[in-house]
Amino acid sequence: MSKGKKMLIALAVLVAVALVSGLTTMAVTNYGSRSDPLVTLSYIEDTLTPAIMDKVNGSIDAKAKELEESFSEIVSQSASGGSQQSGFSVLTLSNGQTVTCEVGVEIMLRIGSAVSSGPDRPRLVDETDGSSLMDANSALKANHMYMVTIRGNGIKATANNTKVLIRGSYTVS
Repeated sequence: MSKGKKMLIALAVLVAVALVSGLTTMAVTNYGSRSDPLVTLSYIEDTLTPAIMDKVNGSIDAKAKELEESFSEIVSQSASGGSQQSGFSVLTLSNGQTVTCEVGVEIMLRIGSAVSSGPDRPRLVDETDGSSLMDANSALKANHMYMVTIRGNGIKATANNTKVLIRGSYTVS
């Protein structure tokens, strides 16, 4: 190879390196500048904001549906007599029927027999003598006032025509 060709190749390589260096420097110094920000306003308005709003609206819709179902359940219980909010009412149960209660429900066995029920201890608190019915299937005493202190606990009738006085929110199954 001649000396002139070598010079020409060296010059071409030098120009190419200078060109690449210059373009890289220009790209780095203008990256994220005021005129060309890292995140553009159009990206925020057209892509990011709609995605966030979709997630927020989905969460709101899910919570609204949950609240609506809960409200409907409460309304249907009230309409069917399954929930009493003030004063005592007389509830007649058949053998094997279960009353599942919310916290604060008060129950007094008047006629028949019943046992405590529910998943958690204590099942019921005997307000009359200050004791607790710790285990499921503990017999209730007639004319003793019991309170439910854990949601989901309650009583199960063990005789037909069992009558209890009850105050608070409950369901019968």
